[in-house]
Amino acid sequence: MSKRVLFISSFQFPEGDAGATRLLMLARALRMQGCDVELCGMGDESVFDGFKCYTLNPYPDNKFLNWAMWRLMGQRAASFVRAHVDEYDAIVFSFLPARSLEAMKAACRSRGTVFAGDFTEWFEPEQFPKGERDGGYRDHIRLLKQAVDPAVKVIAISSYLQRHFEAMGCNVLRVPAVLDIEELAPRDISVRPKGEVRLMYAGSPAKKDALHIVLAAISELSAEERGRLRLDLYGVTDGQARGLMRDGEPLPECVRAHGRVPRSEVIALHCSDFTILMRDPSKTFAQAGMPTKVTESLGSGVPVISNLTSDLGEFLSESSNAVVVDGYSASACANALRRAIVLSPAELARMRGESVSTARQLLDYRAYSNQLACFLFGEKGF
Repeated sequence: MSKRVLFISSFQFPEGDAGATRLLMLARALRMQGCDVELCGMGDESVFDGFKCYTLNPYPDNKFLNWAMWRLMGQRAASFVRAHVDEYDAIVFSFLPARSLEAMKAACRSRGTVFAGDFTEWFEPEQFPKGERDGGYRDHIRLLKQAVDPAVKVIAISSYLQRHFEAMGCNVLRVPAVLDIEELAPRDISVRPKGEVRLMYAGSPAKKDALHIVLAAISELSAEERGRLRLDLYGVTDGQARGLMRDGEPLPECVRAHGRVPRSEVIALHCSDFTILMRDPSKTFAQAGMPTKVTESLGSGVPVISNLTSDLGEFLSESSNAVVVDGYSASACANALRRAIVLSPAELARMRGESVSTARQLLDYRAYSNQLACFLFGEKGF
């Protein structure tokens, strides 16, 4: 008889942000091993990709009730688990309030159900409106440091989080930012005529990404060097980009801001030569997380220009699938851009092929299917 697994979280299934996508990838990985998987979150009740999706929020269109459901999310998640724990062999939570874990742990313990958590972030105070006094931040830290105990199996996106939870006595499996690489449909990687090198950034720079470093780096290039590249910004307005320029400098002509576009369209926009990403290595969130946009880029056949934070050094290699920025500064980023703009069409084509190869080998959910099933249920019990 197949094992039954429930993923329960605050994400809005069936189609939500990167968090919802990650759990969908883990669900697919377990389905490959014959598991019967269901999802529960704050999205619609539906069937998506063959998975039954339950909702903790039946009133998304009612302003007051929708607000109330979000406020009561932890209690509703715990109630759902208590009511349905007998139906599952394993329950995996993600991004739920720390206070809801005790009830879920107790329910799983009483029925012999495996209880696990998927962890992908370690936020910092400045990412919350009230800093260290913010209730959301305090709950986040309680979840990381107090609510999880050795009875909880942990799926961690990074070695940073893996080390943290192993030090707490937990059994941990590291699964990086995986996607369905076959779905990304890599573009033609044949040799193209030499022209301007097209860079792409997609995201919200105010949250994690140091786009100001990238813009400062472009300003450090000579006029001739800037004329050989183009940077397209998605998720960033022209005004926001100008606000990131240092000392009131004008936005370089080679930079074009397109504003917000749907996430699905961003993936389709990977007709660039590189995506570019800079993160501050001194920030905990940069070491604890792993940017899904790196996986999206490599899987789409687009090499990456980036400094190395978290575990990116395991997936990005200079002149293979990346131009590595040697440091966290505008000058270091400018030097990387100079290396990128002199690459030949044949070199770019080779790097595109290496990018897809890396993604298929190391960042496709299928590569972790057997490991994940054995981690949850053990080789003898699966």
